Amino acid sequence: MFGLNPLQKYCIVRLSLVRLFIGVFFTLSTFTHAQVQPEISIAAAANLHGVLNQLINQYTKSTGQNIRVVYGSSGQLYQQITQGAKFDIFLSANEDFVDRLVSQNLSLQPGVVYARGRLALLVSSNSVSKMKPQWAEIKKAALDGRISKFAIANPALAPYGLAAKQVLEKLDVMGVVQPLLVYGGDVGQTMLFIQSDAAQVGLVPLSMVKTSSNIPGNSYLVIEEYLHQPILQKMVFLKNANSQAMGFYQFLQSAPSRNTWRQFGYE
Repeated sequence: MFGLNPLQKYCIVRLSLVRLFIGVFFTLSTFTHAQVQPEISIAAAANLHGVLNQLINQYTKSTGQNIRVVYGSSGQLYQQITQGAKFDIFLSANEDFVDRLVSQNLSLQPGVVYARGRLALLVSSNSVSKMKPQWAEIKKAALDGRISKFAIANPALAPYGLAAKQVLEKLDVMGVVQPLLVYGGDVGQTMLFIQSDAAQVGLVPLSMVKTSSNIPGNSYLVIEEYLHQPILQKMVFLKNANSQAMGFYQFLQSAPSRNTWRQFGYE
């Protein structure tokens, strides 16, 4: 700067500081943008609400990843995906809906079974003093008027609803409860029917019974698996999925995650 007058020196220094500020601003902006991870979008069967929320909390704490979940019946979610709904991972309550997506070339791999579900016969808290969760008692109660509504999920949309129908047929009680059946759009609505006493009894996922803090042990009966087809819950990484979602997809299959699945009544 030798030979420059004070005003020229001032202008040069000021211009250098402005350039430095601009450089630092864009560097920080680029760094911040790089740190923002794309949101992972999950479509999940309604019976997964409790366990999946806990698994997401575990994953988010360790990674900072933002995850959005839409819960519903597997059939409804399957329809949304085939109609163009954007999800990264689909966790179905059975294999069938995942296998359909694979056959329609809407996934990046064949999917994997992540859990085996169980059913429970649940009597509402207001009705448990009037009947026990035993099939002989349920048949009597259906005939003598103690039961006016028996709740199951819609068999056409919810795998647990289909399994419930198979149980009723296998035990030869369908003829007695058929006039009393009310169908939830998914297992969450079916649970609501029973817990609100809109239905006095029903068949629901054991996992949802175990995660409800206000359900006493004497109000439900675990259903033997031989009474229905296995509820093999399958998930799949969908076509055009955000690659960031693969980390969570793998986490759901990890040993720590398997322990969490078991805590919530899955096998």
